[in-house]
Amino acid sequence: MLFYEKLKMLRKENNFTQEGLAEKLNVSRQAITKWESGDGIPDIENLKLISELFNTTIDELVKEEKNITVEPMNKYSYVEELEIEHTKKFDINICKINELNIISNAEEKVKIEILSNEEENLSEKFKVKFDELYYKLDVDIKSKEQVSDIRINMYIPEKYIEDIELKSKMKTLNIVNIDIKQLEYDGDLKYLNVKNSKGAITLNTTKCDIEADYDKLDGTLEVNTINSTARVKLPKGTEYKTLLKGLKNELIDAVNTEESNNVIELNGAGSKLIVIEK
Repeated sequence: MLFYEKLKMLRKENNFTQEGLAEKLNVSRQAITKWESGDGIPDIENLKLISELFNTTIDELVKEEKNITVEPMNKYSYVEELEIEHTKKFDINICKINELNIISNAEEKVKIEILSNEEENLSEKFKVKFDELYYKLDVDIKSKEQVSDIRINMYIPEKYIEDIELKSKMKTLNIVNIDIKQLEYDGDLKYLNVKNSKGAITLNTTKCDIEADYDKLDGTLEVNTINSTARVKLPKGTEYKTLLKGLKNELIDAVNTEESNNVIELNGAGSKLIVIEK
């Protein structure tokens, strides 16, 4: 039984209307409708509230979902939020961290969770700044000192996502439940994981090997790098076509479907693109 089926069952067993459950969770009725129709999954905080309300566990709620992995709750956290009312272009700058999760939600607010199991007093060590214009939102996350073991969850309203420009240095970038026109990343990156998402992703990684893992390729991936290797993992049988641009780039183990709308492109110089079926 998938999450949306469990949520509907638990709500009815406990004699809640959608409006009543929404009030308990402090969310909109539309959010409950969305979750129960299978069009989205709550963020970790709402999953925690749901598990407590119905006397179950988060793992039990989502264990059969293929497109979401809930990480263990971290010991320390710092949260900042901003309500928005319409579609914006997101320009995000983040200091060096270990992992970033960009996740859509059904709320009308941007939520930043800074998490750690080692670093205390995160609200003192990090500064989150929102600079909001009508069609643009700048998000700046800075650290006052060099810190390790930092994971950030960034929840963005699904209906207000269009373009994201992201600059940072990190080990892992996870894109979860996102339908986006364009996401462009600038900086060092080792792992990209894309789950239940579609759209165009561009990685400007300069000089570092990158591994991209898709549960389903629905859109385009463009990698711009120099003297590096890009490994792209796709489900077996995925249809895609590859493009090589730049200088002295090499394609290894790819099977092209020329009429496919899914595209993997390698730009830059002296680099390799390896496509792996898993």
